[in-house]
Amino acid sequence: MNLLSPCTSLWGTAEIRAADPDISVVREGFYLPYAHGRGWGLFEGDGSPVAAAADFREGTHLPPDQSLHTDLTADRIARSAPGGAYIYGGRINPHFGHFLINTLPRFWAMARIRSPRTPILCHGPGTPEGWFGVPFIAAAFALIGLAPRDFVTFDEPTRVRSVVVPSTSLEEQCAAHRAYGDLCAKMGDRIRSTAQIEPSDRPIYYSKTRLSSAVGRITNEDEIEAVLSRAGVEIVYPETLSFVDQIRLMSARQRIMGSAGSFLHASVFCPGRRITCLNVTEQINSNYVLIDALASNASTYHHPAALEVLQKQENFLTLRYLPQAAAVAEELLAIMNSGGTAGGA
Repeated sequence: MNLLSPCTSLWGTAEIRAADPDISVVREGFYLPYAHGRGWGLFEGDGSPVAAAADFREGTHLPPDQSLHTDLTADRIARSAPGGAYIYGGRINPHFGHFLINTLPRFWAMARIRSPRTPILCHGPGTPEGWFGVPFIAAAFALIGLAPRDFVTFDEPTRVRSVVVPSTSLEEQCAAHRAYGDLCAKMGDRIRSTAQIEPSDRPIYYSKTRLSSAVGRITNEDEIEAVLSRAGVEIVYPETLSFVDQIRLMSARQRIMGSAGSFLHASVFCPGRRITCLNVTEQINSNYVLIDALASNASTYHHPAALEVLQKQENFLTLRYLPQAAAVAEELLAIMNSGGTAGGA
């Protein structure tokens, strides 16, 4: 009897769009600074929100820390932004997965539409200098030629004469544009051009056992590690690698395993990989399927029905225990070796 079942349904949708996202211009609008749980974002002069500047999930849900309600209008705001035109860069999210799903997709057209001195207007906690203190953010933006001096925020309501708004090229759990895949492929090519990538047939397993905080974790994942390590699989802890080293490693390995996590999103920078994923729910978060499609991954997702949800613990949103973890690891390895089909069929 198989302990793993193939995941066949999605949480969200996964439409791939060939056409580029829209680019619009907001004239005589205003900017409300980031304020957790309150109204913030980009608005038309009459106070109506600029929908193209918001990051919706599943097409309708705003981020939980954002409201688009305001009683302000542009004529009630005293402060004006210096200069003329800005480009909207969206919300800078310092979480690795959300940066790749929500932040970077807004930059798909930056090289095409931005002159070197046009400021990029953004939202987010902190400052541009602080954002660039996060190593993966600094590395990713450096690959597209951006530095802290290119970014601007305002700390109070501010009228803005003209803002060019590139719509996002990945709508969370909804759809993605080929333009995002193209951007990330070019970024990956730049990384691969700086060092020789030595392909290896040795599979890797991305483990979460060393994480001090995460959305979710399997408490006895070390039992999976032990089985796979004895079978010759290299165990990798992605949080110990730089952004560039993660891309280099993933580019060098064709066969990749792990439980579902943000590490999978890094595959969008690499040539198509073969991914065998231990999925902690019966449904696949459609963000993974969107990234797979953009990267041309051959990915399969497998759910252990016996997985048990445990009591919440500080720093982890969800903890789970996996009965017969060693046997599940053996089955996951067999699926990978069979090309992604349970039972080797």
